[in-house]
Amino acid sequence: MPIKKILYQSVFWRGLFYLTVFLLNILIARHFGAMVSGAIYYLINIYSLILLFTGFGIESGITFFTAKGQIDGGKLLGFSLIWAVVTGIMALMAFFFFIPGPYQLPGNVLLFSVFTFICGNLLFNYSTAFFYAKNNFIIPNSINVIMNIVLILLLPFHKFSVFDFVTDENYFYFYFGAFLLQGIILGLAVKLTYSKQGQVGFSFLPGFKVLLTYCLMAYASNLVFFFLYRIDYWFVKRYCTAVDLGNYIQVSKIGQLFFVLPTILASAVFPLTAGGKKDLVKELLTLISRSLLWLYMLACLFLIFTGNTLFPFLFGKSFANMYQAFLFLIPGILSLSMLFTLTAFYAGKNKMSININGALIALIFVVLGDYIFIPKYGINAAAFVSSIGYFVYLLFVLRIFVKEYNVSLTSFFIIRTSDFIYLYKKINNQPDPANVT
Repeated sequence: MPIKKILYQSVFWRGLFYLTVFLLNILIARHFGAMVSGAIYYLINIYSLILLFTGFGIESGITFFTAKGQIDGGKLLGFSLIWAVVTGIMALMAFFFFIPGPYQLPGNVLLFSVFTFICGNLLFNYSTAFFYAKNNFIIPNSINVIMNIVLILLLPFHKFSVFDFVTDENYFYFYFGAFLLQGIILGLAVKLTYSKQGQVGFSFLPGFKVLLTYCLMAYASNLVFFFLYRIDYWFVKRYCTAVDLGNYIQVSKIGQLFFVLPTILASAVFPLTAGGKKDLVKELLTLISRSLLWLYMLACLFLIFTGNTLFPFLFGKSFANMYQAFLFLIPGILSLSMLFTLTAFYAGKNKMSININGALIALIFVVLGDYIFIPKYGINAAAFVSSIGYFVYLLFVLRIFVKEYNVSLTSFFIIRTSDFIYLYKKINNQPDPANVT
């Protein structure tokens, strides 16, 4: 598939998915307030950690080896689907016997949510990996979009609610049940696709060792990244109020919106690099990085002037503490926006140790900074410390890339008018303009 079609398909469908996620997040925050929505998203953060511990990076292995054609992806399908169900059951049992406290949810909703979230997301992640390896972004993201629209319609706005039978208490049955439903739907879609080709099975033992090695590296990488991006949640919960926690999580979610486009581009870079198109991707990396940097500098500048009014307007009056924390997070946002495609590049080259080492160094900065400063300075310190960690991570990866490929460090930061012409011609497979560096 031409790179133009890959990027267009990825940007449109993943962008549409993230748009519906953003709208759903705003409506949940406005309806339930900072305290309840913060508690829900903190619980999801715990579930996401369990998801990482139990997922073993299998989705990365599926994408990598299916894109390379080194291991028949269909032969991984049976194992991955069964593992998702078994993991969901184990998580349910663990919460039932060992996890106290309702986390702002009735007990039955808590047990229901842990199984549906873990099992559903594993099913969805593993199934999505098959489609992404083939550069098909339409099917998984369209399922997500439809499910998010349904959840928006189901929100219990009382006077304006479309479905009167949905109350504040039982809404979360629908919310968490949606994870399992979309996982089952996409799992069936993958099974039907591979069944037609007669590929579904378990006999991938000849390639199991190389698969296991790659998945364990991806597993370690995902764990380090998770703690780097979210460990501050635990510090904020311990040392700050529940309202501050809700505010800070929303600041993090605003920051994550800036990662949508880099993540979309990274999801296209990864299979292209894994598939052997490394020179093409390397050529575009400096261009993409500096373009994202300047684009997001303009976006951040807009929010600097409007955020103090805009954030409470969007999320509600209980989110008045978001603005200052967001200001301190801006350097981190700009750093990560440049970093995503670089880490995808090294993951596609099977050099994940570079990503892991950089993330570990950054994580040390974040943990020490959070421990020292959050108790005194609250969520503003959490945002600023995260920014420092992300910037350290960027410098680590940039230093390696610049040395390895003999490119100028300034090429990642200084925008050129010829960049837009170059990008247009490259995407449309036209000859490169002269004198572009």
